[in-house]
Amino acid sequence: MATTTAYTHLSPRVEVLDNGMRVALEHLPYLHSASVGVWIKTGSANERPEIAGISHFLEHLFFKGTKTRTARELMDAIESRGGQMNAFTSREYTCLYVKTLDRHVATAIEILADVLKNSIYADLEKERNVILEEIASAIDVPEDYVHDVLSQHIWPDHSLGKPVAGFEETVSTISLDDVSAYKKAWYRPENMYFCIAGRFDEDAVLAQVREAFDGIETGPAETRFGVPAWNSGPKLVERDIAQDHLLLAFPGPTIVDPRRHAYDVLTSVLGGGSTSRLFERIREDAGLAYSIYAFHSGYLTSGMLGVYAAIAPENLQQALDLCCVEMRDLCEKSIEAGELESNAEQLKGGLLLALEGTFNRMARMGRSLMYFDRLVPVEEVLENVDSVTADDLRSLAESVFTASNCAITILGPSAGDAPRLALS
Repeated sequence: MATTTAYTHLSPRVEVLDNGMRVALEHLPYLHSASVGVWIKTGSANERPEIAGISHFLEHLFFKGTKTRTARELMDAIESRGGQMNAFTSREYTCLYVKTLDRHVATAIEILADVLKNSIYADLEKERNVILEEIASAIDVPEDYVHDVLSQHIWPDHSLGKPVAGFEETVSTISLDDVSAYKKAWYRPENMYFCIAGRFDEDAVLAQVREAFDGIETGPAETRFGVPAWNSGPKLVERDIAQDHLLLAFPGPTIVDPRRHAYDVLTSVLGGGSTSRLFERIREDAGLAYSIYAFHSGYLTSGMLGVYAAIAPENLQQALDLCCVEMRDLCEKSIEAGELESNAEQLKGGLLLALEGTFNRMARMGRSLMYFDRLVPVEEVLENVDSVTADDLRSLAESVFTASNCAITILGPSAGDAPRLALS
């Protein structure tokens, strides 16, 4: 318990700049590095169909040069000081970040501000081709591509279901004017969050951030898309490959729904690790799959609980039947205390182990501010996980694991016929 206290009772500082940008600082004096990130609360879920992929496109263009630095000079300013700079786009947010030694924090902030305020979006056509290659490469990886197919299947009429990188036909037509208009609409200070975790001078960093991010144009809030309808049933995509890639998905809570902690525990019990039920039953006992796991994804407007497995075609129906056996068992029998405690400890351990790194601490602050408008204490999460009971899990399983809720996606040689689903 002493170790947990040491890692969770640090007190991050949150400030709001005059322009509305929120700043979170977590000083960790025992380190010699820091992670610095700027989070923007927009991603592919906010894109109109004709510009699908523009959030990801913009993220790429940020690193192609600014008014005063070439692309090479931007990277050299960080890498020559032993740091790393990168970015990523998700369905609901974009993040640009630097991991650096503590003595170069000021340079990291300067470069991030330069990229966000002064990018000239150079080499648009060249970067368009890079992204088209990225889209093509994702299609060539069945385990990745089947997740995109599933998302489009369960949320067919909502941008939440579209691939983050977009489609070849949309990325091919995005213009510089589109990029500029999208950035102006969403990259407003009241929609941005600066987060830093590690060793640094808090007052100096705050003063620099105030100056560096001043002048970003404010504006009215953009309209986010509404709640997507859930589409169940089969989606079968035939492909001449060695394995069938199977995904089962059931409706889940939004990321702010209090039930999310029960879903996390249920997901862990079902397929969260090497001692989970699906791993034991399908890989260890039956030897039907190398890769099998369950996952839980929550977003602002929707969510899902899913199961993935890669299986030889001749074993597909047997593996699916065994998945259903485990789901029905969770509906019909209460989980024993030891299994419940073990999975709760796995979840809590995963959270606390992640907090050993500055990037994860920085990222946790960014997501917490975006989704909850506050820094959710780690203790609160741990207590919520511990509060999940066996009755909670059984009741949840009964409501979730039904045939009418289930969306099935199969990518592979067996996708010509829908398999049997042995759920009520």
